[in-house]
Amino acid sequence: MKLIQLWMAQGYIPLDDHLSMEDVAEEYFSILLQRCFFQDVKKDEYGSIESCKIHDLMHDVAQKVVGKEICANRDVDKNVRHLSVSNNESTRLSSTKTHIRSYLCFYMKMDELSVGVLLANWKYLRALDLQCLQIKSLPSSIGELLHLRYIDLSYNHNLELLPRSITKLHNLQTLLLFMCTDLKELPKDLCKLVNLRVLDLSCCYELSYMPRDIGKLTRLHTLNGFVVGDTRSNRKELFSGLEDLKALSNLKGYLKINIPFMNTSINAGKKNVEREGGCLANKENLKHVKFHFSSTEGKGREEYDEAIMGELQPNPNVKRFEVHDYHGVRMPRWPMEDNLATFLPNLVHVEFRGCPNLQYSGQLLFPLLKKLEVRMCPKLIVILQCPALEVLTLLDFNKRLKIIGMRRINGKESGNEKEKLFGEANPSGISSSSSSSSFSYDGLPLMEVTIDHVAWLHSLPMDTFLGVAKLFIESDNEVESLGEASEVFRSCSSSLISLKIKYCFKLRSVVFGGLEHLTALEDLEITLCNNLSLSEKVERGDEICMPWKSYLRSLKSVYLFNWIQYLTSLETLEIWDCERLESVPNWMSKLTSLKELQLLDCSERLMDRCQQSTGEDWSHIQHIPEFDCRPIDRNAFFW
Repeated sequence: MKLIQLWMAQGYIPLDDHLSMEDVAEEYFSILLQRCFFQDVKKDEYGSIESCKIHDLMHDVAQKVVGKEICANRDVDKNVRHLSVSNNESTRLSSTKTHIRSYLCFYMKMDELSVGVLLANWKYLRALDLQCLQIKSLPSSIGELLHLRYIDLSYNHNLELLPRSITKLHNLQTLLLFMCTDLKELPKDLCKLVNLRVLDLSCCYELSYMPRDIGKLTRLHTLNGFVVGDTRSNRKELFSGLEDLKALSNLKGYLKINIPFMNTSINAGKKNVEREGGCLANKENLKHVKFHFSSTEGKGREEYDEAIMGELQPNPNVKRFEVHDYHGVRMPRWPMEDNLATFLPNLVHVEFRGCPNLQYSGQLLFPLLKKLEVRMCPKLIVILQCPALEVLTLLDFNKRLKIIGMRRINGKESGNEKEKLFGEANPSGISSSSSSSSFSYDGLPLMEVTIDHVAWLHSLPMDTFLGVAKLFIESDNEVESLGEASEVFRSCSSSLISLKIKYCFKLRSVVFGGLEHLTALEDLEITLCNNLSLSEKVERGDEICMPWKSYLRSLKSVYLFNWIQYLTSLETLEIWDCERLESVPNWMSKLTSLKELQLLDCSERLMDRCQQSTGEDWSHIQHIPEFDCRPIDRNAFFW
């Protein structure tokens, strides 16, 4: 949390023999929260504080107490110690010699010369925020700020290198380089920053290796990016840098490990295979680990990935486990245990993405797992027991993958907890002891499902969907009618609030067996389903039935259908890419609950007809409080 880092930089947090500075700071924060100094605290999924607000009255009191020590965009006098600037007034301030201890600037543009002048005059800085300045480099004079403990260079996309002089900042505690997307390397002597506690390397995509001896930074507790190996090295050692990673035993929170492929002999790292404890096993405060392998192909890629993964044995306390672009056939049999489910019992979130060869499996029990994502893993076959599962995402997956609740026989849990993770299994991946006659289903508390194969949903008992609130169907190349999901829709008829369908090019019908069951539906979006009939009608005798007219009474937001005139509860309507729409239908006036209407990328004729008071269609839309009708520049969007 930035606030705590700034407290530490100013020396507000005393050293404690038993607690870390961060723990002491969090205690202080909790006390202030209890006394209503802070409010509206937001935390991440692991309970760490992300943001907070200060009450207006407390803010006024604080301002009165500090007096002129803090100022923002005002003239600086000799009493100012903490300065924040959000415009070009920094140019005028740069020539002022002062005892400023904190300088925070926002949304500005400065060149290296301007930064150099600023640093030359402010020698007592402890906290320096230079984010979003579009600077390409830092002056070497940065190394003269011996009191500096906090520096934020985030969002400087053009920054490629840091000056070597930055390693003279022996008091530096926090170095933030988030979204420095062009940063190519860190200073070679980074290990001299012995007091460094936070090093943020998120989204530093060009960073290709870590400086040697980074393991000497033993006080480092936040390092959210680490690159294994060095592709520039002539030796191309397979396990280069892993000893440094192992030495960083105090890491906590989130760690992403980037693993570039080096086309080298697998024997180069065999001497390290028996390393006791692995590289992550000693990091008991690490909650989220992400292994991101490169997309580079080459001979020996499968062996390479499996060998590296064998070294990256997580601690049992890990709650979130992600593997991206792994080309191994199986997961490793880590030294302490031979099963992911028993070795990582606290997993809450698991994600496998882009693992084209991963295929062999047995049966896994994840008692605490709430979120499961499998994307682009076409060969993965596994039986997953996830009794607490709430969020399920399956895209480009093997349809023989199975998910069940707890399996019980005679009231007792069944299953071999020592089954191997992705070891040898029969071709189907389903053991004889897991047949449908050997277990009873306890149900899953599913709340959200994303899938690209509607038919697979029928492999789950229908009571699985009783509490589902969100259902996303995308890129299903087989589904032709929502009637194919009629049983699913019946099960979640009173719970489903949001339904989104896209890229289903064979979808033709959404009428009976589909939408008419969803009485609780509030948000409906169907996009890029090119064969869908938008004027669908079903005749019953002399009556033309519009099922949504009778059933979809809770709908508040919809993404364009011709029959929306019957959705009297609708509050928001957006119509995009409507260049051929030349007039607003007269039934628009029937949508009495409509609060917002957007007609985007429309024709000139439609814009003329919607002009306030004078337009021919104005009478149909004048009851809508928020109305927007305009063309859109597609180049302004990033898809």
